[in-house]
This record gives sequence, C-alpha cells and structure tokens, in this order.
Amino acid sequence: MTDVPDPDSDSVGLCARCKHVRVIRSDRGSIFYLCRRSATDPAYPQYPRLPVLFCRGHETRESNSAGNSQ
Repeated sequence: MTDVPDPDSDSVGLCARCKHVRVIRSDRGSIFYLCRRSATDPAYPQYPRLPVLFCRGHETRESNSAGNSQ
C-alpha cells in the first residue's frame, strides 16, 4: 500500500492530487483510491467512481508532503 498516487493520471482525476486519498494496491495488481473523508462524512463515497472531475472536499496535496498519514 502507498499514499502516493500518480499525479499525472488523467484516468483518476482530482483524486490523484488530493491530500485525502489513500492508494491501495491489491495482491493482484488492482489499484483503488480510498477517500479518507468518507470516514467522517457520509457524503463522500469510500471509493469514488473515477475519474473524479469535481469534488467539494478536494484539497491539493502539497508537493513536499508525499508521505500522507494513514
């Protein structure tokens, strides 16, 4: 598992650059984008349908904080 998504991924949309994302890689190679806002606000889907083009809770991750807390 990692918290650093590919920032250039157009297929992911806003989640690729959001500070609230947690990237989960399965043993079979699948990649899932978990919205950590969903843990405290039911308005956010746990695993949003991609690409996310609009999200009222999106906050761009700062470039120097690649290691997000889990």
